[in-house]
Amino acid sequence: MKKILMLPLDERPCNYGFPQIMPKAGFEILMPPIELMGLKKRPADTDKIADWLMENAKDCDLLILSMDTLIYGGLIPSRLHHDSVEFLNQRGNLVYKLKKTYPNLRIFAFQTIMRCPFYSLSDEEPDYYATYGAQIHKYGRYTHKNRLGILTQEELTEFEQIKGIIPEDVLNDFESRRNTNLKVLFNTLKMVKDKTIEAFVIPQDDSAPYGYTSMDQEVVREFLRENNLILQVPVYPAADDTGFTMLNRAVNDYYGYKPKVFVYYASTKGATVIPSFEDRIIDATIKNQIYAAGMLRVYSLVEADILLAVNIGGEMLYLPKKEQMVVPYDIERNFAEYIEQIKYALSLGKVVGVGDVAHPTGADLELMSILKSEDLLLKIHGYASWNTSSNTLGTVLCQCGLYFHGKDEKGNKQFLVHRYYDDVGYCTHTRTFIDETAVPQNGCTVFKLDGVNGKCVAAARTELIRYMNENYPQISKYVKDVKVSSPWNRTFEMEFILETQDL
Repeated sequence: MKKILMLPLDERPCNYGFPQIMPKAGFEILMPPIELMGLKKRPADTDKIADWLMENAKDCDLLILSMDTLIYGGLIPSRLHHDSVEFLNQRGNLVYKLKKTYPNLRIFAFQTIMRCPFYSLSDEEPDYYATYGAQIHKYGRYTHKNRLGILTQEELTEFEQIKGIIPEDVLNDFESRRNTNLKVLFNTLKMVKDKTIEAFVIPQDDSAPYGYTSMDQEVVREFLRENNLILQVPVYPAADDTGFTMLNRAVNDYYGYKPKVFVYYASTKGATVIPSFEDRIIDATIKNQIYAAGMLRVYSLVEADILLAVNIGGEMLYLPKKEQMVVPYDIERNFAEYIEQIKYALSLGKVVGVGDVAHPTGADLELMSILKSEDLLLKIHGYASWNTSSNTLGTVLCQCGLYFHGKDEKGNKQFLVHRYYDDVGYCTHTRTFIDETAVPQNGCTVFKLDGVNGKCVAAARTELIRYMNENYPQISKYVKDVKVSSPWNRTFEMEFILETQDL
């Protein structure tokens, strides 16, 4: 089996673990030893990672490369460092050495545009973000809107108030790091221009139509235009899914075939919905994801290899009340036709992936009930519903792409079962359950548990197993045991290692 060398965005299960349990497509995924990776705000050992890459690249055909990990030591460290542009570029320039040493190595890389969350919380940001985060976000949004001449009088009044709240040194630190990261990104883009890097994506981490991230995107796009890279380098909302997208791209390029993808929405309006934490309509992002993955979007099911069935209503509602859901979810969405399209695609022998993005950060339990009653849970070939819309869709497209090439039935079902335990069992049910029970009972917070394998994690394991056995016995019967841990000692994500049987 051929090898793909992969340096992930960080050590979280979604980035470090998922690629290793996805269906095989004729390749073994080789990751750095976990001890070289960072731990949340602690950067990875970039020197040892550079040595590891140089040593292991000789045995690999393809390299999936997170430049954020190579340069900063991970996604979170990219938001915290105080390094100079020159120092960081020296790390990034290892790519030249890799390509010179192994000229046949094909490099597929990505590098993020730094985010600016709308809330005051320092869990993944500099310490001052706990106090000034919301104001910094608004400062960026109002600065952007003021440049565009669309700032309202009410916003202008608040803008002036915010200017007096954020300390000058705090704003200077935040903005100077953004400027440094942009310059480092431009250095990487030179490697794309001279073909050292074969394919490259710039994901926007947690974006919005206005603000710091959007302004940075404008600068990046101008650089791309000036360097004739606008067609080669997609820029779109993403982060944790980008490693999957580049894995998908590398495999598709290796086999010399662009799988054709037909996109079908549960709601006609769905294509025009702007998902939570993103800055554009979902259809625009999907086009970028399909292109970045080395696939081709087509507009009829008959000519497609893959059906991407997107479950979304006529509007994106974050934590809605039930009465708010009637129009966008009950009236403007047609599940009957949606399920018929899935069944028809399966009857034609198409690969079918369900991107469940009706709600952010978890599954649509109404859809799950229908998939269960129609006996489709393990007949479809891909499913995801975790965190952002882009995270979900990048995962589904990669699973479908790998299955298309490898037809790894057992590996594919294992990953499907994992997704149902993680996305449905944990993200949609168990996380809320332990947030409201085990966390306060043990004197913890959702951002600080009683240990990676403490009482909160034990409670999560017990509830997850109970929930899946009770609600999805047709899935749980394939799971012999579940190991649970919380690498970042918080409830937002946990690691699940499933021991499966009889798949």
